[in-house]
Amino acid sequence: MTTNNKDSRAAWATLTHDSLSNSKNTKRALTTIEFLTLNVALLVGNILVLFNTGAFASVSLHATGDLGVSPSHAGWMQSYYFIALAMALPVSAWLAMKVGEIRLYVWAMIIMALASLLCAVTDDLLWFLLGRGLQGFFGGLTIPLSQTLLMRQYSPASKSFAVSLWSIAALSPFTLGPAAGGWLADALGWRWLFYLNVPLPLITAALTWALLTEQRAVHRNKPFDGTGFVLLAGALLCLQSVLSQGQDADWFNSVQLMITALLGLLLLTYFVIWELFSSAPLLNLRLFARRNFAIGSVMLSVAFMITYGLLSVLLVRLQVVAGYTSFLAGSVLLPLVFLAKPMASLIHHIVNRFDARLLVSINMLSFALYCAWTSSYDFFNRGGWFNQPLWSQILEGFCLGGLFVPLTTLFLSDLSTKRQTQAVELGGMLRIVGGSVASALFGVFWERRTAFHHGRLLEHSVNSDTLSRLHSAGLNDSLITAKLAAVANQHAAVLGLNDTFQLSAWLFLGLAALVWFAHPVPPKVLTVKQEQRQIELENLIEEP
Repeated sequence: MTTNNKDSRAAWATLTHDSLSNSKNTKRALTTIEFLTLNVALLVGNILVLFNTGAFASVSLHATGDLGVSPSHAGWMQSYYFIALAMALPVSAWLAMKVGEIRLYVWAMIIMALASLLCAVTDDLLWFLLGRGLQGFFGGLTIPLSQTLLMRQYSPASKSFAVSLWSIAALSPFTLGPAAGGWLADALGWRWLFYLNVPLPLITAALTWALLTEQRAVHRNKPFDGTGFVLLAGALLCLQSVLSQGQDADWFNSVQLMITALLGLLLLTYFVIWELFSSAPLLNLRLFARRNFAIGSVMLSVAFMITYGLLSVLLVRLQVVAGYTSFLAGSVLLPLVFLAKPMASLIHHIVNRFDARLLVSINMLSFALYCAWTSSYDFFNRGGWFNQPLWSQILEGFCLGGLFVPLTTLFLSDLSTKRQTQAVELGGMLRIVGGSVASALFGVFWERRTAFHHGRLLEHSVNSDTLSRLHSAGLNDSLITAKLAAVANQHAAVLGLNDTFQLSAWLFLGLAALVWFAHPVPPKVLTVKQEQRQIELENLIEEP
């Protein structure tokens, strides 16, 4: 490894693992009140970044309606946020070394607040997408920083508690986020989701700056792969635009989309070649030569894509098809709270006692069971909107709690300490990219299956007996046509949703089998320091 590459990776190691250093620190000790205040400030900042993913999923239809665009644009608003969040991760370490960790964290929070204000006040889709992109990028910069700044305030004996505290926000996009966002949209209006994102980041930035000013430091002259960053950003932006606009623009019948797709593939190819031969690459793609990393990171990305894709499709379709309010749709996911975090804590403690492949396979099989179970919902049974999906949502909470830890253990298993930091960076980015394509891919599949079932339902339901009954009820031909089309469309949408969950069940079964192609990860005994470091790495994968 070259000197430049070592310097660039040392920056990421500083962000993710500086809290484990035993070297003496000359910073002023915080008083009890200051310590508690800093904890609250950093945790609120971390929660805000992740809250903006799940909370917005349940209010996206309000946003598209108010901005005067079709519901299909809801996927754009989430996808570009994820893309920007993904691009922030490989930049965060270099920027922290360049301008200082405290200064970067404070400025990122300030710009995130200004981006939220732009989203709250604009009536133009392009400006709104710009605001979402800025939210995602500058919010993403704070994710590793917030962990580092928090860990430094704890003694070595207390770091396990600190990591658990910091990871509280990890599952908020799936649990409390949708219900809270839905309540804001129904009670105050969807723009209040962004108005609230203005004062809170500013308060967090002010408190962090005031309490940690003596720890500011600036490091310069560290290498950064600017070419790789531009190539990757361009490739992701082009390919995501094709996915987002394909359904509306009729895919490759659109010359513009064909050109955009070709450009994206060329940029991606050039990026891969550039990274493989760069002395200080943005991402270490050579890690894919390691079987466990390749299988584990791909599985993590695909599993998160399926999970988030199902969440976004379910939230939107419950509102469009079944007439749920935003709050009711988000509340369907509240049972996830029952097992998600407790299960994650349990897996943290037992993951090193078993072969990680076994835990991953059980988790994938459980996800498959959840998807098959959910495909049998009757979403039109209004009296059972909560109690019907209750148990399967609890099962999904069990699955989510066991998703990240064993997969992270799998793809870090045969890597050195230095390579593990690179793997976390690359694996975390791949997971976020999986989330960015989820809404678009699953939305397209649902719409195609809905159209298929719509035609079949009309074909079998429209006959002379049905028409004569409707005529005898006093309906004319135009009303009959409209009524049959509406009923067929509603039921076709539910059948399409069922097909989406059934497809996901088969995909999870495939992942459950794929993990056994990885090398075994035998049980091992870790020291306290090694265990703390592993948990920090796992949480960095889990958070974005």
